[in-house]
Order: sequence, then C-alpha cells, then structure tokens
Amino acid sequence: MSEPEGLNELMSELGNVISEIESNSEISSSLKTESKVQDSKSLLSQCSSILQRAEQKPKLRIIHHLACSGGTLISKCVAAQPNTFLLSELHPTTHLHMGGGKPKFLPADVTTQARYANVPNVDELAWRIFQSNIKITSTHINNLGGYLVIRDHSHSDFCVGKKPESTSSIVHHLNSQFEILSVATIRNPIDSYLSLVSNNWEHFEPKGFDEYCKRVECFISGFQRSQIIKYEDIVAKPLIYIKKLVNKLELPYSDSFMDTFSAFNVTGDSGRSGEVISPRKRRELSETFLREIQSSKSFKKISEKFGYE
Repeated sequence: MSEPEGLNELMSELGNVISEIESNSEISSSLKTESKVQDSKSLLSQCSSILQRAEQKPKLRIIHHLACSGGTLISKCVAAQPNTFLLSELHPTTHLHMGGGKPKFLPADVTTQARYANVPNVDELAWRIFQSNIKITSTHINNLGGYLVIRDHSHSDFCVGKKPESTSSIVHHLNSQFEILSVATIRNPIDSYLSLVSNNWEHFEPKGFDEYCKRVECFISGFQRSQIIKYEDIVAKPLIYIKKLVNKLELPYSDSFMDTFSAFNVTGDSGRSGEVISPRKRRELSETFLREIQSSKSFKKISEKFGYE
C-alpha cells in the first residue's frame, strides 16, 4: 500500500472513532476532559495536511525545441541560472544515438544496453526506467534546494520517420507524476532547415522544406502562443527574453548568465557556437530553395503567426 493510501485509511478510521466518541454520551462522560478528543482532532488535521502535501505533484520544468533552432545556446543560458540543473536532449525511445555497426560504450545507459541485448518490449521498459530515473533525480535535486530542468529531444518526436507524434512523448509519460511547466522555442524554419540539411539530419520522409514546415506546425500546435519564445528575440535581446523564459519556468533568475553560459556543458552545439549571444548571418539561399519557400503553405502559416519573412 502506498503512503497516501495508508494515510487515507488512517484518517478514515480516526474520523470514525471521533464521531463515535462525540455521539456516545457514556463514552464522552467517561473522559474526564475533552483533551483526548481534541488531540485526536488535531492528529486528524495533521494527517489531512500531510495528505494534501503528498497529493501535490512536484513541478518539472521542460524546454522544447527542434534541432538546429538554437536550443543548445538557450539551454546553456537556462543551466547558468542559480541552483538550476539541466539534463540535455532526453528521449528514452530514440535510436538516433546508436548509429550502425559496433555497439557503443555506454556503461551507464541501461536502456540502450537493453536494446543491444534485444530485450522484449524494450520501449515499454525504457519509459518505466525513464519515469523512475526522473522521479529519483527530481527528488534528489529538490532536497538539495535546486531546480531540475529537462531539455527533451523534440526532434525524435516530430522530425523522425514517416509520421510525427501528436505531442511531446516525455510530457505524455510524465504528466501523471509531475506538474509540467513547459516552454518551447522556435526559429525561422528557413534557417533551421538549412542547418538541418547541412548536418544531414533530415530523418523524416518525404524530405523537403514543406514537409519540414508541416512538422514544425505539428510541434508548435502542442503549445499555447504564450508558451513559445522566438530564438530571434532571444539573440536580439537576451536579457529580456531569457528572463521571460526563466520566469515561465518559475526558476530563479540572474543576469550573470551572460558571462557564464558558455562554460556549461550541454549536448548539441551543432551550429555556430561562441561566447557572445548575437544574431547570425543567414546562410545563402539558392533559387531552387527560394521557390520551395514561396510554394510552402505551411511556411506561410508559420510566418504569419510569428512574423517571419
């Protein structure tokens, strides 16, 4: 029996005893004072208070963004906030890190080792391990007075295979155990797609800019507009927009991230990294790609919603 269930049962029994005492004159009169009844009521109140705290789900902060959209820079800025600990690019059922050929040396990764071992129903196992690990890690960091932030690998949900997921898999599997605070960041699809192609990360079918924009649409559909912050705004005015992002995640904030963000170790860095936050010059556009942009209905919808040219 879990602790909340046991506490509920105890509270029920205490309530029954108190009711019986108060309704029975003989029992009441046998008590020289009402102190014992009052003590019982006090205990019941304490149990109720403990139960309410137990039933409150702990908060879990998650940052979402697609590959090549400036996510590593943004994650470093978040990781640089006081008492904040960021776990980068998590997704327990992705295969992208495994590649082909010889198995990789991953001594702490039970899920990947289970895949190498051909364990049956490995995806189900992966989610159970992941849920347990996040719960333990969250409790550990909370007890130290810190804040856990997850950077999920949204690319695995929305830009891999023939069909994107309808929502974040990590949120889907964790929202029963946590109160999720989510923030998504987005970059102009023209720039993120060019970088994606440059890295050879078109992991979806069919390939092409319009298909990519459809997947961006699917990604952003899971968030309210107030939850989405543009990468372009962040690099133009980092002090304003990182603070805005941090506040949405209910994290402590410090301007000092401007001086320290580059020192934090975060996976990714697929783009043009550096120690200065500033807008980057757009890659050159071919005539063929310009025609793809002009013919993409999905890009038009995204550009109208977020003010992209």
